[in-house]
Amino acid sequence: MYNQVSETPLISVIIPCKNEIIHIKKCILSLINQINIPGKIEILVIDGLSTDGTRELLESLSENYKNLRVVNNPKQITPVALNLGIKASRGKYICILGAHAEYTDEFISNSIKLMNEHLEASCVGGPIISKGKTKFGTSAAIAMSSVVGVGNAKHRFPDYEGYAEMACFPVFRREVFDRIGLYDEALIKNQDDELCFRLNRDGGKVFISPLVKSVYYVRDDPVSLFKQYFNYGFWRAAVLKKHKIPISFRQLVPVTFILLVIIFFVIGMLLDVVWILYGLPAIYIGILLIFGAKTLIKFGFRVGVFIPLSIAILHLSYAFGTFSGLIYFNYLQRKI
Repeated sequence: MYNQVSETPLISVIIPCKNEIIHIKKCILSLINQINIPGKIEILVIDGLSTDGTRELLESLSENYKNLRVVNNPKQITPVALNLGIKASRGKYICILGAHAEYTDEFISNSIKLMNEHLEASCVGGPIISKGKTKFGTSAAIAMSSVVGVGNAKHRFPDYEGYAEMACFPVFRREVFDRIGLYDEALIKNQDDELCFRLNRDGGKVFISPLVKSVYYVRDDPVSLFKQYFNYGFWRAAVLKKHKIPISFRQLVPVTFILLVIIFFVIGMLLDVVWILYGLPAIYIGILLIFGAKTLIKFGFRVGVFIPLSIAILHLSYAFGTFSGLIYFNYLQRKI
């Protein structure tokens, strides 16, 4: 516990965590081994009652590293974990990280540097570097870093520097939370997008730079990837209902495309016109195959062959999730 003013940390790192036995040690050590930080760092892991040995490992690490603390999250949901961490933290800056990632040894020092260089920014971070551990995972990582896969999501492009709508692993000035409030605990997913939307609406700015590097390990199989992006789409509908406008029009593209496919299919059936019936799906499949062929040349057959599937999963799961969410939050559950 930091009891003296002189020991108050410069930055508090908050990591929500549940059953991350595979990744958590490397994640923590990558933060313990940070260099060139102009002050003290505290690391708070908010554990959602892990049952796979994660909690025991964290307790063991905290005995060796006194700036590591473990906080209970009995509700086991991410926005609650984030708010528990913010309330328990003492740093001038609040850094929100993921247990499913690793961070370069100057991640924090470069984040502080960006804060000092961009006084207009309320939040800084770095574009995420996605990686997979299997051939499919590698293809999914490529899809998540491409315009074809994620549109103009600047925080997904590893070399982007400039203003963005959000940062994947952000560092906030502490006063941001006093000004715009904490994470919305009603949002199981997309609470980070929604908070950054409130930040931008309040006049705050997010600046990201590839100087701040982190590696995020993507889902390594089609089913897990589908579930992840279905949930993103589902909870996007909750955010849409809350604010009455989309955070980004990019996020409406998958749903709009599916609606157009359905409309054109019905018209094509009624008019018995083949090109209307199959035109849009053919164009879409053609784009995926062309992009897959390009990546096949660069990354090899065993990765490139999965690219069309990975992109289709990103788009379709997100669209179906959004459809489901719109129905659920508008007709089955009224309050959000």
